[in-house]
Amino acid sequence: MKNRVLALLLALLFIAANTLCYADEGKDGDYSTVVDEGGNQVYMTGWKMRPGDEVLTENNRRYEVIRVEGNIAHAKFTGEVNLSVYYNDNKSMLGRLTAFLQPSIAQAEGGGKVAVYHTHSDESYVPTDGKESIMGSGGIYKVGDAFTSSLEKKGVTVVHSQAKHDPHDDMAYERSRRTALDLIKKEQPDAVFDIHRDAVPPQVYKTNIDGQDVSKIQLVVGKYGPTGKQIEDYALQIKAASDKQHPGLVKGIFFAKGGDYNQDLHPRSMLLEVGAHTNDRESAERGIALFSDVVPTILGKSSAPTGPNAAGATGADGNTGLGSAAGGASGATKSMGWILGLLIAGIAAFLFLSTGSIKEAGAKLKNFASTEFTNFLGPKAKKRQNTQTDSDQSEKQDDNK
Repeated sequence: MKNRVLALLLALLFIAANTLCYADEGKDGDYSTVVDEGGNQVYMTGWKMRPGDEVLTENNRRYEVIRVEGNIAHAKFTGEVNLSVYYNDNKSMLGRLTAFLQPSIAQAEGGGKVAVYHTHSDESYVPTDGKESIMGSGGIYKVGDAFTSSLEKKGVTVVHSQAKHDPHDDMAYERSRRTALDLIKKEQPDAVFDIHRDAVPPQVYKTNIDGQDVSKIQLVVGKYGPTGKQIEDYALQIKAASDKQHPGLVKGIFFAKGGDYNQDLHPRSMLLEVGAHTNDRESAERGIALFSDVVPTILGKSSAPTGPNAAGATGADGNTGLGSAAGGASGATKSMGWILGLLIAGIAAFLFLSTGSIKEAGAKLKNFASTEFTNFLGPKAKKRQNTQTDSDQSEKQDDNK
């Protein structure tokens, strides 16, 4: 009986782990190529693709992945996105009215405040750093320093976390979640950026803007969870502003159907990929410096993302709700809840099928709990009971004195 139950539990864990959708970054050199219905390459990223994931290209064409064969993601074209509806330059009549009715954070609090951290502490740039991964002190921190310096010159207050989240594994986002929560609660920033670098050939990110050789930037949106649409609209705002100020700087947006990347914690939380491991770090630093020009524009908008589909979140003031620090567990934690639920349902179904009745199933479950768990917990419980008895006797002796 025990062996059969154990086998069932293992089978359910395997099925659940392969059923739930997670979007994660591939190993360096193991990248995804998105092709359209005609087989034409339209996008490339180091992220592993799954059906339902989407991309927005540099020229604002949107595609949805329908199937994946190896590292080739076959996608259908779903339309061109008009980013003008996400951009407010405060020069039009509507823009001036919006700015008047909704004073900007940048105006109300000087240049605003930004929090920066790095989930993948090891990420580095081979041409400059010598290797693609340096545990705990990757070149990505220097890209964060360049971002910080450039923002501070614009009057923006920046808190750049040096927290380490190694190793570079599936639990890195759970570890960095604590860092993000701490930054949000203590600093109450107006925007949060988790800065990474991608893992594709150098030409994917290499470009020249205003006479400078720079690395492009990719925005990553986790669509899993209740704030997915809100973060999506925020990313479209960022790209709209970037396209106005530095056309070609943002190479596109990756919309991961099965991830959240701690973006549920703050309504202005964004994951940035600055160049790839094959680009030199100096070009990445120049790219992120240009991107810093976009940040004041974003902070100058209302405290919640705007756009035709923006969600009504509470903001970064610590209030409970969508986009707040008290918004709940991460996507990975929620998925573990689903796995536990599947296990419980599987055990119940197995007991019913093996006994033929709910009554017998209940009796077997009760017997299992009373014998197995009692045998396991008995010694510990007895030890606690003896400890408590000794403590009570000691107190009585003290009272008699």
